[in-house]
Amino acid sequence: MLPKICLRMFQPFIFVTVLFSLWLMPLFSHATSSAFFQLNHSGKQGVLNYTDPLLSQSGKTVRYQLKYTYWLPGRSNGKAIIYNHGLQSHRGWFYGSAEYLRILGYTVYAFDRVGAGQSSAGVSLVQLPVPADVAEPTTTRPVLIRQPGHVDRWPVWTDSLDQMVQLVRQRHPRLELNLWANSFAAHILTGYINSYPDRGIRRLVFTTPGLFSKLPLPFTIADLINAPAGQYFPSTIPEHNGDKGAGLFTADPFYHWAISTDGYSQRRFSREFYLAVGGLTQFNLLRTTISTDPLAQLPRFYLYVSADPMMDTGRLRSYLQIAPQNTVAKAYQGGLEQRHLLAFTADMQQSILDIDDFLHDRPVQAADNLQQAMPKVQPLMVLPEHWL
Repeated sequence: MLPKICLRMFQPFIFVTVLFSLWLMPLFSHATSSAFFQLNHSGKQGVLNYTDPLLSQSGKTVRYQLKYTYWLPGRSNGKAIIYNHGLQSHRGWFYGSAEYLRILGYTVYAFDRVGAGQSSAGVSLVQLPVPADVAEPTTTRPVLIRQPGHVDRWPVWTDSLDQMVQLVRQRHPRLELNLWANSFAAHILTGYINSYPDRGIRRLVFTTPGLFSKLPLPFTIADLINAPAGQYFPSTIPEHNGDKGAGLFTADPFYHWAISTDGYSQRRFSREFYLAVGGLTQFNLLRTTISTDPLAQLPRFYLYVSADPMMDTGRLRSYLQIAPQNTVAKAYQGGLEQRHLLAFTADMQQSILDIDDFLHDRPVQAADNLQQAMPKVQPLMVLPEHWL
């Protein structure tokens, strides 16, 4: 045992060392950690493995791993929810809401899409030049590349969602299944219903749907189209002083800090990712011109922020009036600061209670009247600069 005088001599050094370690810890863990994962109190983790049928035809089997978390209620209300996260986020951003829903009796599943969060990176089959010193009959050869923030084609998103739907169906065959999309995932959920209309989904929820963005692209369309395969471009969500766009999502100090330090926040996306978004957007909008559009047959609830800093709510309302008969919409303030993500604002509790009313076929208080005439229906065709 060291004498007390020695301990006193080393106390300043030990104190400084501990402080230095605490300061460095977030720096070393930043790339692979998220404070949002600490909000999970009762959820359990799972992994869903499945094969990409198209890319596997290249001769190399392509498998994806979808990381998901699920919550089982103490007493079920007979309803299940599958949650789809937004552009930058991952399933961890939903953990606080999922805990609340579990208390209300819901069975809840949230997963990371391919190329995001803790799920597998996106995969592409590209033709790369053969080195000059390699004797081959062709000048190019197919190569599989795996990258985060990447996807080969937009059906990968809808197919992976269908894999989750099948998983929940097998585990909970007696539960009524509902799907929930946040922000960017509104594209995916809309495309999913249009692609898989026979899955027996009961109701759809869209929180701050990212169907019509008003954020400018940080690159030109020409640069995107002419870029080589696999090139990355910045996120369309701008940041301020390195906050990873947190100021647009929330004004809450904890959530702002959690977003700005989130090691799983996706801030860069590949050329193929952006082109996939454009293709999915046009596919969905073309479906709205068809009278048998599967989406129009399902009860849908759209929760939006009236002065959303990211989204064009006027165009959203015009879009919803195309088929208002099964549509419920409600505007929220987004907190006093009017931020985008309802779950991270003062509207969180009320929005979940409204969703609970909707899923139980109860009237949603203060819902919009979509039947009333709009002053002027805005054009719905999405230009490339408004893909996200």
